[in-house]
Amino acid sequence: MTPSPIVWLIMGVAGSGKTVVGRRLAQWLECDFLEGDRRHSPANIAKMQAQIPLDEGDRRQWLLDMQDDIQRAIALRRETVITCSALKRAYRTQLAAPGGVQLVWLDVPPAELERRLSNRLNHYMKLEMLKSQLAAFESVDAEEAVIRIDGSLPPDAIVADWLRQATQQFPALNLPWWQRLHPESSKRDP
Repeated sequence: MTPSPIVWLIMGVAGSGKTVVGRRLAQWLECDFLEGDRRHSPANIAKMQAQIPLDEGDRRQWLLDMQDDIQRAIALRRETVITCSALKRAYRTQLAAPGGVQLVWLDVPPAELERRLSNRLNHYMKLEMLKSQLAAFESVDAEEAVIRIDGSLPPDAIVADWLRQATQQFPALNLPWWQRLHPESSKRDP
């Protein structure tokens, strides 16, 4: 049986529902959750609040911090759902490099993203930044091992679609968390 990933990286542009879906997946998996936006530096957040897109230099440390979080989760065998825009293929490759990482892409049409961001309150990422995110986003291609989910569905339907696709790839997801992460423990259970 293929072992299930330790880290589920929920990716997509602003407004795709990463946080809502990520929290629900973490709840279903009974695992840790990490909001990637919280890893941005105050300078990055101030820049985005001012509607100034981040450049490669701005993202460098953020990506390294995300990579550290992923490596820590894998080293500790702490199943974790992490949200991250992962706009470029190089970022996705860097974050998935340690192995044990499964990318999940919330694919949402631009019109729906605009609707969501125009209704968003209390977040620094506003509608004005969507164009820069869409311009920076490099489409996921067939060579990338990504689970694609229709992110325009309601959150519960997204989780159901994720579960259907993920359990086809990783049947161990049907096991309780302690058996997914520590298969040897199932041998000792009566």
